[in-house]
Amino acid sequence: MAIAVVVLLAQSFFGGLPIDGISCDRTEGAVEHIHVSLQLYDRGRAVKVPAEIGMPQGADCLYWIHTHTADGFIHIEAPVKRSFDLGEFFDIWGPNLSVTQAASVVAPSGKRLSIWVDGKPWHGSNPRKIVFHDHQTIVIQNGPPFATPSHPDWSKF
Repeated sequence: MAIAVVVLLAQSFFGGLPIDGISCDRTEGAVEHIHVSLQLYDRGRAVKVPAEIGMPQGADCLYWIHTHTADGFIHIEAPVKRSFDLGEFFDIWGPNLSVTQAASVVAPSGKRLSIWVDGKPWHGSNPRKIVFHDHQTIVIQNGPPFATPSHPDWSKF
């Protein structure tokens, strides 16, 4: 429930205004079209990435980076060709993202979150800079215990 409140507050506050140079348009863009799977786990339990991130209520628009359903699939549908990153998604969503926190997933004191990109450990200093690529899987979790991430079904995209 708390995540839904953060989403509504962040998107209602901005009311469809550009965020990080990303517009909220009436239709989806067709120049750049990629999909990313974001999986969050808190001590082995899946944390849902909410539906309709990037679709502000009452604004009649959607951001170039958005979700349709609560399955963790991020849609990037932009009218321009450029790179997009995980930090921009979190800015549109609203919650914090760092090496110690991703939304409600928080690392134990003095530790970092476990971050994997396409099945490989990510050891960078700022997860906000992870650049999206089509059919990319990003897994962020704390633990122990650690979950075994699911394999995204890319056939629907």
